[in-house]
Amino acid sequence: MPEAIPTAILETVLERMLADLTAEDDGAELERARALFHADTGAFEPGDACYEERIQFFFDWFLCEHRTADGEAPAARWLRRGAGDERDREVAQALLTSARSLYEAREGGLLVDRIGGARYRLEPSATRPGDRFDGRVLVLGDALALAPGMVFHPPQAHDALDELLLEVGAPGDLDRLPLLDGLLRVRMRLDRFTSIRPRHLYRVEALEDRDILSAGWARKDQP
Repeated sequence: MPEAIPTAILETVLERMLADLTAEDDGAELERARALFHADTGAFEPGDACYEERIQFFFDWFLCEHRTADGEAPAARWLRRGAGDERDREVAQALLTSARSLYEAREGGLLVDRIGGARYRLEPSATRPGDRFDGRVLVLGDALALAPGMVFHPPQAHDALDELLLEVGAPGDLDRLPLLDGLLRVRMRLDRFTSIRPRHLYRVEALEDRDILSAGWARKDQP
């Protein structure tokens, strides 16, 4: 198996890209993107339990998925400027072609895409067998790696998450991004409503609800 670029190096390259891009406009585009990201996935602020995990995920999302007024991803704009060295540019290109999905880590470095059905074999990473997380697989030369930003669904929610996926449809038949963003909102509610069991939060009807500060629909049918 080809050797992947270590996560620490990926983080350094992404930080350099973000610094270059935010220097162009004093961070105005990043702040606009943050407002959109909060609207789609749930608002978070420094001091929240989820902050470190979410802010790294947001930075990856900004570089890959966000679109500026001209319709270009920030990573594409950075790449077009010719900044960085060869490795930096390889990482930028990998971000633009990355596969974001809900992944399940299994033994031996196997990573299963629970939405698209694909399977990947990765070198040991920040994940452990059994983990389920929203993340990105990057193709870097002949190797695969995970982008630094990952949002994990905790073990106590795995059964409810699996049941939800069965209910919404078979792998390959799902509208990936709305589902992933809906699950990020559900994950945030799990932190906020600790008295509500995961099976009452991880529900199909919850996926379209953008209000993360209320779970009235979950409370009504609790036993």
